[in-house]
Amino acid sequence: MFAETRGPDGAGMLIRGPILLASLALLAVLVLGTFGYVAIEGWAPFDAFWMVVITLTTIGFGEVHPLSNAGRLFTLGVIVAGVGIGTYTMTQVTQLIIEGKMGEGLRARRRSRRMDALRDHYIVVGYGRLGQTIVEELLASGCEVCVIEKDASSIARVEALGHPTVEGDGANDDVLRSAGVMRARGIAIAVSSSAEAVFVTLSARELNPELNIVTRVADSEHAVKARRAGATSVVSPHTMGGWRMAHGLVRPHASSFLDLATLASHAEILLEEFQVPADSPVVGGSLGSLRLGEQHGVLVVAIRRADGRMIATPHATEVLATGDILIAIGAPARVRELGVRLQVAPRPMARGTGVRS
Repeated sequence: MFAETRGPDGAGMLIRGPILLASLALLAVLVLGTFGYVAIEGWAPFDAFWMVVITLTTIGFGEVHPLSNAGRLFTLGVIVAGVGIGTYTMTQVTQLIIEGKMGEGLRARRRSRRMDALRDHYIVVGYGRLGQTIVEELLASGCEVCVIEKDASSIARVEALGHPTVEGDGANDDVLRSAGVMRARGIAIAVSSSAEAVFVTLSARELNPELNIVTRVADSEHAVKARRAGATSVVSPHTMGGWRMAHGLVRPHASSFLDLATLASHAEILLEEFQVPADSPVVGGSLGSLRLGEQHGVLVVAIRRADGRMIATPHATEVLATGDILIAIGAPARVRELGVRLQVAPRPMARGTGVRS
């Protein structure tokens, strides 16, 4: 028999209470029947247990020992209880098989195990047009993604692609926990309602104070509220789209270059960021001493200091310190090799590095 499988908000919960109850009742008949024969007939425990088993299974064996009248009356009670419980249990099992709930339960358990194994993944709340684009870009970057979505048909599309999902409201703490928010590296909140986005942001921030949160909003008023709720960065698709179209008109070549650098689907060039840990060999050294351009063909276009200051086109004399974030650009393989050589790893943006909405 299966134990109960829990789901957020009760969604997808497989109810096995009747089967669990029947199993406990059957166990009780075995235990009580065994003790009954020991007490009434004075039999050895194993003989008493065997008598209960052959009585319940009706396999036709004879009595273990001759029964007294009291023993026979007790046996009648065991038969009635066993037949009733057995019939009830078989009915419930048949119903589970017919309705497909048993397969659903196994799938739910597999999903639960997969969720428990997720570490350093990204959560996307909302699988509309914006959410789909976010998921595609994260997957192209080699990231693990979990999608939270209310709509069952959208959930089915994501599951068909083989990615973990949680059906429910992203503002619900249980839903976020089911998606592994405590172990996640970041969360993109792409729901259509700005008010809902703020609520999801607040819930995610309360559950994981260190989480990188990118929130979609429709206007500047909600952008302020999202930042107050704990968003690391706030994005307005309308504003960002307007900027991109304007730059496409005025600076078409520069815009095309940015597309190449920032989209993971392009293999020619990669814009990556690396956070410098305390044990990195680059700590205390100057940027020029690394000779990145000469040896690696990689250019550091900006340095974000641990205190939040952004240094664009940094000079070779800039000294690197623990917590600095190097934003480098170059061929993807060269950029990744650089991270290995310098013993720095790609890190999510620090809280407070928001994009204007």
